[in-house]
Amino acid sequence: MLLSARGLEAGYGAAKVLFGLSLDIAEGEVVTLIGRNGMGKTTTIRALIGLVRASAGEIEFCGERVEKSPPHRIARLGFGLVPEGRQIFPNLSVRENLVMAGIERGHGGGEPWTLERVIEFFPRLGERLQNSGTQLSGGEQQMLAIGRALMTNPRLLALDEATEGLAPVIREEIWSRLGALKRTGLSILVIDKELEALCELADRHYIIEKGEIVWSGSTTQLQANPEIHETYLGV
Repeated sequence: MLLSARGLEAGYGAAKVLFGLSLDIAEGEVVTLIGRNGMGKTTTIRALIGLVRASAGEIEFCGERVEKSPPHRIARLGFGLVPEGRQIFPNLSVRENLVMAGIERGHGGGEPWTLERVIEFFPRLGERLQNSGTQLSGGEQQMLAIGRALMTNPRLLALDEATEGLAPVIREEIWSRLGALKRTGLSILVIDKELEALCELADRHYIIEKGEIVWSGSTTQLQANPEIHETYLGV
């Protein structure tokens, strides 16, 4: 298993958010974490990469226990993050945002992610290489955030709100590119609200409610249970 979390508890100060959460992601698997707003999706990803320290539980990533490790250590093991809100460096150019994240990693036999490969993958970034982050549209910023994460040559790519706030045509492009990443064998953990697109992309799904996993299963199982949508995903 590439990533396993068991009995994970985490929060902010005295405010507990995660209550014994467990999940697994296998090599080459695409998994979603879905649920209503405020249920702990972002906190889960932040805890997995060490941005929020787990108060209890275990996290194993790439064969190592990492629940006490700092974020940079987990990132260097191969955890690539596309954070909510993109968080690109606004005063750096597109080229600088990409190059500064570059890590050479010898964990697999696939083609490494380089500046040239990212530009080929997102041609629009190639047209904006000298532009600063503040000169990009929301869709271009999301492409840059994904490209920056790919430059770390991750074993797991986690996307927090993959298409939030983007125009429909850009959302379609992002989903298409994530499908292409899946075909390379990259493991992906994705949070988003577009259930139909998530079902087309993902192998398995976890539903989180008040900091706990309340359901998990395959796309076929999720689509066959409309009552799950009403109970845990409806507004």
